[in-house]
Amino acid sequence: TPPITPVVPKVDTQKAAADAKAAEAAARKAEMQKQGIRLYANKEAEITYSMLNMRDPVVGGNSLDKIALRRAIAMSFNVNEYIRILRKGQAVKAEMLVPAGINGHNPNYRSSIGYNPVLANKLLDHFGYKKAADGYRTFPNGKPLILKINTESSSSAVIYSELWKKGLDAIGIRADFKVSNFADNLKAAFQCQYMMWGGAWHADYPEGENFAQLLYGANVGRGNLSCYQSIAYDALYQN
Repeated sequence: TPPITPVVPKVDTQKAAADAKAAEAAARKAEMQKQGIRLYANKEAEITYSMLNMRDPVVGGNSLDKIALRRAIAMSFNVNEYIRILRKGQAVKAEMLVPAGINGHNPNYRSSIGYNPVLANKLLDHFGYKKAADGYRTFPNGKPLILKINTESSSSAVIYSELWKKGLDAIGIRADFKVSNFADNLKAAFQCQYMMWGGAWHADYPEGENFAQLLYGANVGRGNLSCYQSIAYDALYQN
């Protein structure tokens, strides 16, 4: 008998998990419809976001190349896919820092940075983040570019990390996911000792100031976990 090489099918765990949950949700929906139960969605005064540490030597700083890097990272993430897979369609894309229903929200405002991996690649090329032989980018000086992302071990965090990896791979940025617990990740964020992490904020009161303070310089180490500081922004916040 000639030797054979077994073929092991590659399993897309993300899709399999999403399909299983979708089937379960469909069955539950049918049962609820029989009982006359209806869902009425309501937007919460909350935003969910990813934070890049502005004091980190890799992704922080205000030089043009660092601004370009952060924009490319932002453009690599498919928010609509995230909403469909992880939020099961029960979320809307945020266009600004202040959510709907809060004083200061502008329903006509549209963010200038959307999902666009093609443009993200061009931006990185322009600023000298070249791809090495393995397909991942380096700094302009040739050193490997690695985005270190803090995360947790929950099933939702795993899916979130897979979505980020998919987007970052498409623009040639290698991601290194540091799995820890929420308390330790929060401590690192308070101390500005991280590179990237996910965050969220729910309104304490219905004023835009409650969200604007997330970027106020004096709040670094408290609400401002991105460690962002800008004299111009602080002046506008104070006025």
